Amino acid sequence: MTQPRLRVTVADDEVWDDPSDRQIQRLFAGLNARRHFLVLERLDVPEGEVGQHYLQIALHDDLTLLLEYRDGSAIAHHRAEVSVPSDQGGADLVVPVMLDWAAGRPGWRTALPWVHWDAERECPWGDRR
Repeated sequence: MTQPRLRVTVADDEVWDDPSDRQIQRLFAGLNARRHFLVLERLDVPEGEVGQHYLQIALHDDLTLLLEYRDGSAIAHHRAEVSVPSDQGGADLVVPVMLDWAAGRPGWRTALPWVHWDAERECPWGDRR
């Protein structure tokens, strides 16, 4: 049996290994006030880097979105805000980024205005990786 290369975890600790694009889209569509975030994590990285390659999406109360990605070290830790509510077009901006990141396709890095993440100043999930 092969090891999973991608894992998706939703706020209520529901976990999916190697989900299809359709499953990822459904998990994103299921975000709400109680299930307000999901994490896509790469598992096909060197052993010492597991937990350091991920894309997180958080749904704010006003349905705007915060995305965060990390590609290894803290230097490669970024975030982007999507100020368009998810039900008014924000999902159309986020879903392609999510799917392209999960598949390792190019283009997702230029789809949103990413800025460097400063964990000392901002940490909406309460932990500082």
